[in-house]
Amino acid sequence: MVRSSLFLTVGALLALSSSWVQQADAQQQCNGYAELCSRTYDKVSYPTTHNAYAFNPPNGLATNQINNIPTQLKDGIRAFMLDAYAAPSGNPKEIELCHTMCTLLDGGPLSDILAQIKTFMDANPNEVITIFWENAADLKPAQFQAVYTAAGLSPYLHAQAKGATAWPTLAQMISSKKRLVNFIDSGADATVPWLMSEYDFVFETPYNIPKGTAYPCTIDRPKDQRKQMYVLNHFISGIIQLQGNTISLPQPEAANQTNGPDLISHINSCQTTFKQIPSFVAVDFYQKGSLTETVAKINKVKWNGIVADGASSGTNGTTNGATGKGVNNNSNGAAGSLLNGKSVVAGFLATAAGAIALLL
Repeated sequence: MVRSSLFLTVGALLALSSSWVQQADAQQQCNGYAELCSRTYDKVSYPTTHNAYAFNPPNGLATNQINNIPTQLKDGIRAFMLDAYAAPSGNPKEIELCHTMCTLLDGGPLSDILAQIKTFMDANPNEVITIFWENAADLKPAQFQAVYTAAGLSPYLHAQAKGATAWPTLAQMISSKKRLVNFIDSGADATVPWLMSEYDFVFETPYNIPKGTAYPCTIDRPKDQRKQMYVLNHFISGIIQLQGNTISLPQPEAANQTNGPDLISHINSCQTTFKQIPSFVAVDFYQKGSLTETVAKINKVKWNGIVADGASSGTNGTTNGATGKGVNNNSNGAAGSLLNGKSVVAGFLATAAGAIALLL
């Protein structure tokens, strides 16, 4: 009877330890990887969607993505490029997400997207999210403040002082709950400190890359100014003129190549040129090719294997070290490693095993 009770105790301890391992792993993971927790925000690379809101109508003239924002979040996208326009209704407390003009592509009100982001952040407390704003309509920071406040996101907003080069670690951002970072390309001011001027912290490579041309590794915005982080703009387009506007046409049929071998080559080239990893790797049609796997390799972590919804596999490569100011459309590269992060429970398991042995 005693031995039977002891076996039950062993089983209970093992079940408890297994649960503890799982909880410890979850607590130690930051943006899906234990190794990222100790890294500062500026030393991590983030999968990024260009015009993340532009997923509807499917196969539309200006559609840059296939999946909606909740699906993008589920698939591991952690940075989003959004374009801000005045609401067609004229409501100053709302912002519309449009592509060049709302008659071309209207992604709906910002309030809807922020509600979806908040739902994800509430349910996933170990994730750090970034939003890049193109302030196309020259909206005031107070307008952004009103929409974010109404969405209930105020507790999550991180503010980094201009000139402050010491970013917190992902673990610190998660602990403080200040884990939603917002950059805006123009119009920032001190009245809304969390809506940060992008080019105080980040530079971008050229974004207007015609299909069939080289992928550049030059500083486009702000012109010739190095910053602490950079956006690797990696999407190709065709060009048409519409109502006096120059319209960039996304190229979904090329996305497996663009987001696969070409992406790896572009990253290798820019890492060589800038001597730093791209902080934000921005693509169209992220579910094609190998974006999240490639970013995991940049971060030197073992890819967690999450496959994008509707993914169409691209060609994966090994490190090839392309160099120079730009690369053509065919190449390959990248590599990484993993630490398991389970040592936190080793002492407990050893102690429990020793106690059980004594009882037996």
